[in-house]
Amino acid sequence: MPWEKGDRAGSPKMGVLKSYSLIFLPWSMESSRKHGWRWFLFGLYHIGAGVAILNTFTMPFAPQLMTETVTLIFAILIAPSVLVGLIKIIQRITKPELRHISTFDDYFSLITLEFFLFFGVMALTLNTPFWRTWYFIITAFFLFYVPFSKISHYIYYFFSHVLTGWRYGYRGINPQKTAQS
Repeated sequence: MPWEKGDRAGSPKMGVLKSYSLIFLPWSMESSRKHGWRWFLFGLYHIGAGVAILNTFTMPFAPQLMTETVTLIFAILIAPSVLVGLIKIIQRITKPELRHISTFDDYFSLITLEFFLFFGVMALTLNTPFWRTWYFIITAFFLFYVPFSKISHYIYYFFSHVLTGWRYGYRGINPQKTAQS
């Protein structure tokens, strides 16, 4: 898309901040406003995934940071995402409306992420060569798989919110006010 050519009507920087902040405001989206538990599960899942990704860097490259306390906190933050992932897989299989729109990549991504998260918890809690090896084998697999999968949103998310927020902020477009806000 061509960049903005019209007169600036707002603050691009505020647009970017608003774009990033909406994920932390469950009342800003109709789906999470009506189903707060979905937003909560979304948060648990993505926090766990983020910590598991962070762990792929801290464990091999900064082992001095991986004290017993940090290791326990990482495991506690990742473990709920394993359960949420199982819920997501079960829902995709049992709910006709989700099963109908699900693709092979949806199932494959969820299942491989389950292994990644589970092996991450096991590598952190048991700290044996077996669990660490499998955790890093799956991590290496994701280096090749992610760019071609739906999981790539975790990389594109940050860029897309800067571009979208900048554009809307430049135009002076703000998210709609809801009755709750």
